[in-house]
Amino acid sequence: MLRVIKHNLGAYFMVLACLDFALIGVCAKLLSKDLPAIEVVFFRNFIAALYLLYLYQKSTLKPREGGHLGLLVFRGVAGVLSLYLLFYNIEHITLGGAYAFQKTAPIFTTLLSFFIFKESVGLRGWGGIFVGFCGVLFIAQPWAEAQFHTGFDIKNSLLGVLCGFLSAVSVTSARQLRHYYTTEKIALAFMIVGSLVPLCSMIVGEFYAPKGLDFLLCEFKIPDLKAWAIIAVMGILGAVYQIHLTKSYGIAKKAGVVAGVSYLDVIFSLILGLFLGDAFPSAMVFAGILGIILGGLILVLDKAKT
Repeated sequence: MLRVIKHNLGAYFMVLACLDFALIGVCAKLLSKDLPAIEVVFFRNFIAALYLLYLYQKSTLKPREGGHLGLLVFRGVAGVLSLYLLFYNIEHITLGGAYAFQKTAPIFTTLLSFFIFKESVGLRGWGGIFVGFCGVLFIAQPWAEAQFHTGFDIKNSLLGVLCGFLSAVSVTSARQLRHYYTTEKIALAFMIVGSLVPLCSMIVGEFYAPKGLDFLLCEFKIPDLKAWAIIAVMGILGAVYQIHLTKSYGIAKKAGVVAGVSYLDVIFSLILGLFLGDAFPSAMVFAGILGIILGGLILVLDKAKT
């Protein structure tokens, strides 16, 4: 067993990263009983920003050219809005369903690369996109009448797809930023923006927070002792997640294989969600989740071969 792990360390650390990320979702689910999703995002990013600031100060990497501040901020805003929607869905639907929607990101990343950067997709790539979108339809079931509908409601389904799209925008922006900034600075900038945006949302929410925009605006609620404990655990998990994720891609022999393993967080979140009281998904929703995973795997593995 140890020999297998030693020869597949990249995949091993990605499995640990997936478990870390799923456990962060568990913390968010527990916190959602008392705190709004936006406030949870704020604490998650603020703690991670402190950790990354510590790492950045200790970094010996030479700074790159810099500039492109607008793109840096844009990437942060897109990423934090994606987290808004992920944590909002964690609060309102099953844990596995929320993570499955977030995993539509590779589909949109491929489409953005095709339309913006004119990258070739190929027959297999279009097949992966088709399978992934079929998975989304199986989960949302827009054709089903109320008495036969076993998926998620239209609002959470649309927000879930938007979560995947914004995540893809953030990832695509990060691709361009790597030419101008080190990875540490990009991550730190993301967490700083990711702390300021929810802070602004909560300030505005003190004066204007309509129910229909509860995924964008909220009032600040003072956490109780139990919530502070969960927030601390979530912060530690966030730091450990960053370590495992960085190690995974840093020592991986094949980045495509590691990216494929990253879909395990959907499986972990589905299992952990059952322990939290989530209902087991219907056959149609389960098929949809598998469709999103399969479509994403086709895309990331196909990209690894090119």
